[in-house]
Amino acid sequence: MRTTRLLAAGALALLAGCQPSPPTSSAAAAPPPPLLPKPQASTIALMTGVIVPTSDAIWQAMPVSDKDWADLRYKVLLIAEAANLLAVPDRPTLLPGEKLASPAGPGDLTPDQSAAKIKAEWPTYLAYAQTLQNGAMATLKAVDSKDADALVEAGGAIYEACEQCHKRFWYPNAPAAP
Repeated sequence: MRTTRLLAAGALALLAGCQPSPPTSSAAAAPPPPLLPKPQASTIALMTGVIVPTSDAIWQAMPVSDKDWADLRYKVLLIAEAANLLAVPDRPTLLPGEKLASPAGPGDLTPDQSAAKIKAEWPTYLAYAQTLQNGAMATLKAVDSKDADALVEAGGAIYEACEQCHKRFWYPNAPAAP
């Protein structure tokens, strides 16, 4: 009996030694790590590297086979998700050291001016991102039903969403096209 009590006491002592030590005051005062989402790409990089080439592929698509429609579906989903990426707060227009691919045209805002306009009109900017996503989802519906006519119409909605946002936040003072 006495041996059993000694073994139990020894086991408890061992378990007590396995408990993690309480955090030190400096560890307790450390702020938590930042939460996602945390932008890693600029708006310009998203436009240049993801949205423009993907939307161009959608607009040029002439799907015939089931594989064509399936591949197109992934491109449309990418545009729908890119709208979510555009809506991440505090995304920089350009990252330090990043350059525009082509020079600004007449009436174009600078990246800093665009960033300030987006920040000042954030709810409007989000509405344009939502319009882009809505257009992508209408396009997805056309793709899922393999309806080429609806694909053309819905693809036009993506184009309009992009163009209206650009007119507001990128080139609001551009001369009208002849």
